[in-house]
Amino acid sequence: MADYDDTDKGAAFRPFDSQQMILQGKINDAGKEMKSVFVRDKTRDGKTIIEVYEKVGVLFENEKNGNESAPDYTGSLGSLRRLAAWRRMKEDKPYMTFAVSDKREGARTSGLPDDSIPF
Repeated sequence: MADYDDTDKGAAFRPFDSQQMILQGKINDAGKEMKSVFVRDKTRDGKTIIEVYEKVGVLFENEKNGNESAPDYTGSLGSLRRLAAWRRMKEDKPYMTFAVSDKREGARTSGLPDDSIPF
């Protein structure tokens, strides 16, 4: 059986019941500023932890212009990559699938300047 290749793909699901976003802000690490989110969770043995996540991209609602197979959201992933996302449902549970690709020369992913993106 061949190994599944998930290169440049992804999926996201609703958070676990134990997960709660509690803070958002910025961290400066040796001069590098990182936009971050802090999520309270529990380990398997019940110990409370706070997980720290760094912003890596942004998604904007996509205008499909009659093309139902087009992504529901598109945006940037870092400075050189593009992220596309599709809303899905399975057993009445919503999730999203993702595809990552190189940005096309001259392509714009939004009309907003980077510092106006809420996070």
